Order: sequence, then structure tokens, then C-alpha cells
Amino acid sequence: MSILKLFKGKAKPADRFERLLRPHIDTLYRLAFRLCNSQDDAEELVQFFLTRIFEKIDQLEDIEKPAPWLCRGLYNLYVDGYRKSAREITLFNQDEFDDDTAIQVETPFQQASNAQSLDSIDSALQQLNQDQRAVVLLHDAEGYTLEELSEILQVPVGTLKSRLHRARKILKDLLVMEPFPESHRLTGIKR
Repeated sequence: MSILKLFKGKAKPADRFERLLRPHIDTLYRLAFRLCNSQDDAEELVQFFLTRIFEKIDQLEDIEKPAPWLCRGLYNLYVDGYRKSAREITLFNQDEFDDDTAIQVETPFQQASNAQSLDSIDSALQQLNQDQRAVVLLHDAEGYTLEELSEILQVPVGTLKSRLHRARKILKDLLVMEPFPESHRLTGIKR
């Protein structure tokens, strides 16, 4: 076998990286957006995460189920950034900000639907603590099993079950269900 054939069969690291991660980019972005609640911050988080794991391409190829590993890494990176920002003190000068110059950017979540119920769900999710919000979003919104979440968050399944139960109870209490209007109710049902 010639040396040229040996190197021609080997894919470039960038090609291998793209092939492995392309199916997971949307999932990583959705998770980042739900954690950050900002499109710009989510894009930055995913980009920073991808640059950090590019060096670990060989390790990534050996992983049987890369999605939980990737989500755990992204979540850990978010938590590290959150803790770092919580320690920093930011000073603002009131003269720099005008109420008239504030620009509101519509997030993808708001673009999907401007319904009042989605806004109330979003505000209720923000009232959960960070651990509960992560479990609810990953389990109920993204569809991960408790076993996968245990691997992603590195928390025992029993703890995840109790966090999920408490989070759902809090959400139920926060979200007041409004009755359907008369036109949407079922009539004529006999018991």
C-alpha cells in the first residue's frame, strides 16, 4: 500500500467534526436558548462550546450516544459562565440609558407565537430555580429520559424525579388555567 492511499482515506479533523456534530447543532442551540433566554447569548454559548470540544474529536468519535455527552458539556459550560457572571459586579451609569432608545429584539420563542399562554409559561419557567428549570426543559420539552438526564446533569435518577415533581407542582400552581369560552366547550356529553 502506498503512503498516498493511506492519507487519502483519512478525513480531515474539520470534516469529521462537522459530520459528527451536524445532527446535534439544533438540539444544542435549543438547550442553550432555553438556558440563556437570549438568542445572542445562546449562539455565543454554542459557538464557544463547539470551539472547546473541537480538540476532543477523537474522544467524541468513541462515544456511543453523543447527544447526552454534548448536552452535559453545554450545560456545564453554561453553569460555569453563570457562576462567573454572578461573581462579577457591573456598574451602570444611569445617564447612558434612555427609556426611548431601548431596542427590543423578538426572540425565536416569541416569534413562534405571541399568545398570552406562552408568555405566562415562560415567566413561570423563569421563576423555577436553575436545577428545576433544566430538568423540566430537558425532560418535558426536549424529551430526554431520566436516565439520559442523569448522565447529562450527573445527578442521581431519584433526585431528578423529585426535582421534576416539585418543578411541575410549582408550574401548576403558577399557571392559572382559564376556562374555555362557551364556543369551545363540549356540549351534550352524558355521563
